[in-house]
Amino acid sequence: MRPFALFLLSSTALSMASSAALADAAEEVVVTATRTPQPITQVGSSISLIDAAEIERRQIAFVADALATLPGVTVNRNGPFGGVASVRLRGMRSEQTLVLIDGIVVNDPSSPSAGFNFATLDPNDVERIEVLRGAQSTLYGSDAIGGVVNIITKRGQDKFGLRGFAEGGAYETLRGGLTVRGRADAIDYHFSASGITSNGNSKADVHDGNTEKDGYDDVTVSGNVGVELADNLRLEGLLRYTDSATEYDSFGFITGVTDGDEESTAKELVAQGRAILKLFDDRLENIVSVGYSDIDRDYFTDGIHNFGAVGKRQALEYQGNLHVIDEVLLTLGAKSEEVRLRTDTERADITTNSVYAQLQVRPMDALNLVGGVRVDDHETFGSTTTARFAAAYNIAAVGTTLRASWGEGFKAPTPFQLTFFCCGAPGPNADLEPEETNGWDAGIEQSFLNDKASVSVTYFYQKTHNLIDFVFPDGYVNIARTRSKGVEATLKTALGGHVTVDGSFTHTLAIDRASDMRLVGIPKNAASVSVTVRPIEPLSVAVDGRYVGNKTGSWGVVDHWLRIDLRAGYKVTDKIEVYGRIENLFDVHYQEVFGFGTPGISAYGGVRATY
Repeated sequence: MRPFALFLLSSTALSMASSAALADAAEEVVVTATRTPQPITQVGSSISLIDAAEIERRQIAFVADALATLPGVTVNRNGPFGGVASVRLRGMRSEQTLVLIDGIVVNDPSSPSAGFNFATLDPNDVERIEVLRGAQSTLYGSDAIGGVVNIITKRGQDKFGLRGFAEGGAYETLRGGLTVRGRADAIDYHFSASGITSNGNSKADVHDGNTEKDGYDDVTVSGNVGVELADNLRLEGLLRYTDSATEYDSFGFITGVTDGDEESTAKELVAQGRAILKLFDDRLENIVSVGYSDIDRDYFTDGIHNFGAVGKRQALEYQGNLHVIDEVLLTLGAKSEEVRLRTDTERADITTNSVYAQLQVRPMDALNLVGGVRVDDHETFGSTTTARFAAAYNIAAVGTTLRASWGEGFKAPTPFQLTFFCCGAPGPNADLEPEETNGWDAGIEQSFLNDKASVSVTYFYQKTHNLIDFVFPDGYVNIARTRSKGVEATLKTALGGHVTVDGSFTHTLAIDRASDMRLVGIPKNAASVSVTVRPIEPLSVAVDGRYVGNKTGSWGVVDHWLRIDLRAGYKVTDKIEVYGRIENLFDVHYQEVFGFGTPGISAYGGVRATY
């Protein structure tokens, strides 16, 4: 099936829509693009949003599954149920994606490239996810070369409430969660706990003769509290902890993986404290935050410990937002971050101090301009300066928004790359340089049917040089140059009030500029579509389709695939909903990473209750 088929299906349905049957919808507000709340029609950068309502409606059990439906996003997993899940934006490497939880960097400094493993990220306490594509080092520093994924968690509401869910299904999988939230006078709070346990299936593909099941267990607890000490002063605290255990398989000489008794455990902690002080009739907002993240990983073979790694980040940051006049917003910031690595063989402590400035100007109601600059002083590599510009022009009368942005990015060598050496080398490579990139994008979004439906198309282009890779026997060296370009398209609409259709399509050509070969793990074409029907008020039925074109792998070509899922939900009362889904409805055999399997047809069912 050609990749355009899913997107054309939703586009054809769109032409049948009737504006009279559509309900009102408020304009989305995002914060990641400029670090200040901003209506999406004023955002010049390419950004996508998925919120808690959609996560719940789609019965999404893992954050990685939510991200996989967005344009410009490639998710690769080394098997289901805890297999390493990497997220790549616009063909860039997964470690070039900066991942935040409520603004706290959670990339793992103990991993070789300081990437983030999405496998253990539970969506139960997630309010929304914002994905910002393109180089973003001006606001976010190192590691934001490809873009930013910002997970924003839920906060307490006006009144006390309880919410819980429980589900079970294939592979002896059980999942559940409980949330308590509310507000008492000047204090708001939100606490949640969730977990999953599964016997799983083989990480190594069962079609290659691998039959050993690889289980997965995960528990996440989180909480945040906000206190209004005065009309202009607020304090906030956040804590999030995940404890997980994943069974996986061993190295194999034919496909790269084969059955084996391997296990990894991870303990992940995120903590934050913030103070927000507003002065001069709220024209100046001062935000001081202290953030901390800690990842402790251990690996076992046949029950025997063979490797351990601990990565920690701690940061102190100030951000000031000054409304010079109503049409001009100046953001100034300073940050000091210390990164620590501890493994069985490596130790490193690295500090980076940064200052940044951004100016947002609205010379007219329709036009929003943003420009920024940042200086990062890395204790090993000295100072690096990056800049970024973005513009959005919204022609409200016809529902058209034009967007364009240009930005630079850099990624400093990780602590592991700076300290690791082997294979007879006298020591680590002292000549490593930061990876650098620059790129631009331009697009148009057209809304119609009284702003209840929209189509967007964006072209992007990005070049990177000084990429770091491991070369035997030299170790880590700067060798690679890449180029990524392509088109992203999205569709959002509702038909007749009883049918909604969402779709996305991405065409990416990501190549190694030296060899002119396609980069590993990036399909040329990918698409997703979701069609939801509500035949009667309490009942919703949906069909989700996801297509991924073929891509190269380290051990061979990963064939293209199309997976169809079916889901339904029924509201028994205003407080209780029962739901169920069938994943991989047609039992398609496919892989996301060469040699690693994926589940066949699988059924799950559950219940949600709210008090």
